[in-house]
Amino acid sequence: MQTVPGEAFLQRAADVGIGFDSRYPDSGSLSILPPCDHARFWVLPTDLATLPHFITSLLHGLDEWSSGCLWPRCGIWRADNDDERDALLPSLGIPDNLAGAVRFANDEEDAVITILNAFLAFGWCGTDDLYFIPDHGRQLMHTDHHDVIHVECASEERVMKLVARMTEAGYKLPTELPDATFRRPAWMPS
Repeated sequence: MQTVPGEAFLQRAADVGIGFDSRYPDSGSLSILPPCDHARFWVLPTDLATLPHFITSLLHGLDEWSSGCLWPRCGIWRADNDDERDALLPSLGIPDNLAGAVRFANDEEDAVITILNAFLAFGWCGTDDLYFIPDHGRQLMHTDHHDVIHVECASEERVMKLVARMTEAGYKLPTELPDATFRRPAWMPS
């Protein structure tokens, strides 16, 4: 694992076609540029013991990556008085108030899964959202405080391939919104 200062991370992301979503300029949301609608979300499993398998299924559904960066939506890794997460991040070498991303090699996938798991299990507000951006930039994952995880792909064909893989792994797309504040995506029937 290595830390990547915020500006350097954003430049690397831009180099592979990822940047802030112009549709939501003040949100800190990253997107494959120009913003596209080749994304799906999955609701977290109710049995949190299966969360690592769920995350692994998503990671293995992405195109092969050599390295990937984790980026907190607010750009800073902050302790939030969540004992589990506050203890976990420093043990993985992520200091409190780090401004930037952390980069992991593919052989450090277990650490990526552990961190994503912590943010999904204990995230409860927008500043707890976390992005995983593979080095190729053809997909990105986004944990969401609405108890879902999003994956955006560069094409509709690629996102449908991921949907098929996730369905085979036992994780179907939701048919209902997770809560009343969630914006209905175009792919979900009303």
